[in-house]
Amino acid sequence: MLAVTQSAAYAGGPHRWAQYSDVGNRLTVCAQTLDVRSSYGGTPFAQLTSGQTFTVYQNYAEFGSEYVRGFAWGNVNAEGYVQNGWFCW
Repeated sequence: MLAVTQSAAYAGGPHRWAQYSDVGNRLTVCAQTLDVRSSYGGTPFAQLTSGQTFTVYQNYAEFGSEYVRGFAWGNVNAEGYVQNGWFCW
């Protein structure tokens, strides 16, 4: 079985992408796990799991919206950055 990889140009997830209109909204994570980082693209310090939530504070459209900044609820309960494209519809 071949491994599937994504290019750096499209590194976000295949699910719902957070938009500017989602700033202030609490979105549900659809990925099995979603890394929470202390900086944009930085090293992960925790993981959200499917069904946990993330409140969007900022969407980085100038960077292609690959990451969003906000508050990770559930087992993390801390501010951080997550990769965009992993939220439920």
